[in-house]
This record gives sequence, structure tokens and C-alpha cells, in this order.
Amino acid sequence: MNNETLYDQQGVAMTCRSFKEYCRMFLLEDELPRHGKVLDVASGASSFTAELCERGYEAYACDPLYKLTPNAMQKHGLAEHELASAKLSAKQHAFVWKDYASLQEHDELRQASLQQFIAHYRNNSAHSRYVVGALPKLPFPDHTFELVCCNHFLFLYQEQFDENFHLEALLEMLRVTKQGGRIVVYPLVGFRNEIYPKLPLLIERLQEQHAEVRLRSTTFRFLPAADRFLEIIKR
Repeated sequence: MNNETLYDQQGVAMTCRSFKEYCRMFLLEDELPRHGKVLDVASGASSFTAELCERGYEAYACDPLYKLTPNAMQKHGLAEHELASAKLSAKQHAFVWKDYASLQEHDELRQASLQQFIAHYRNNSAHSRYVVGALPKLPFPDHTFELVCCNHFLFLYQEQFDENFHLEALLEMLRVTKQGGRIVVYPLVGFRNEIYPKLPLLIERLQEQHAEVRLRSTTFRFLPAADRFLEIIKR
């Protein structure tokens, strides 16, 4: 496999993805829980929680950036968007332009998601919909959520976080998930487009906790090798 770095990233970027992108990544169109709470972990400026709340769900988001004011979040989000667009523009050839018709459409979706997030964040950050916290320790009680989502964080940063961090993070998400609830994680590859090499070991550890673990195909495409997501069901 080509070991070209697809995206040069120092530190952890602010993710900013839409409800529709979450649905495509995790096949959620028919799989959103009808009852119970939903958590988006390391959610940054994604509008998933905002959209869920507008649709009547009890949804929460957790990220260390939520210590920022709405104005500071918007400023940070705009700066991250500009930087990300420049990086993608330089390496457009390396990505799969299936779910986005062009870089321009990709950028427009990011802008729309950011603005939807900021509007909801202004009205709800003081009401605990947006909770300050970071993996591998989440500020929620055991057995709280029916669905826990984590997108463009864990394995994407496989060169920055070690195996212990990934295991602790997955076990922590399992802790806050209700019995019978689900955790979904995407992508399973890093910035070099390689699947996380210790994923089989992590799956074994999760199964030791009596969790049902599956690798499911997704129709979402952008990183070339990111064609599956991790699904964990708490038994």
C-alpha cells in the first residue's frame, strides 16, 4: 500500500461533520434508537447533536473544546475550516470524491454544519447539551446512552495515541453505554490510509468484556481504505 501521508496533521483537529454524513458513515438512517440518550464523543463543531435535538432526540456532545465561548468556538472553527480546505486542495488526488462532488461542495457542507452547530451551541451550551470532557475519561454515569458515536478521532490519530489509550477509550465508551446499546467508531484508518494494526487485539479485549464486536461495511467514501466502521454492542 502507498504510505503517502494523505493529510498532514499536528495535534487533534476540530471535526465538523453534518447529520447526513453521520448517517452515511454509520448507516444510521434506519438504525437510530427510538428511545434513550445519544452521545457524540470528540464531536467538535459537528452538527449531529444539534440536528438530533431538533428532531426530538435527547442528544449530547462531549469535547474538551466546549470550555470555549460560542464566539471563540466559531472563530476556532472558521480557522480550522480554512486550514483543512488548504490541505485537501493540495492533495485532492488522494481522496475518493464520491460523497462530495468537489472540494467546493465539501467546504460548503463544512460551513453549513459549523453554522448549525454554533447556533445550537449558543442556546444550549449552558444547559449541558455540550459537555466538557475528553477520552479516555468521560463525565457521565455508567449505563447512560443507547447510542455512542465517535467519528474522525480514535484510529485516525493512531500515530499520536498508543494501544493503551485506544483500549481505555473504547472501554470508557462501553462503560457509559446501556446494556443492549451500541457504540460506533469511524474511520479505522489513520492519515496514511492504513487500518489500525492492533485492532484485532482491541476487539479481543472488548469481547472479554462480553461485548459483541463487528466490522461493518459503510457506503461512505473519502479516505480510500476507510470502507468499514467498528460497531460494539454491550451485552
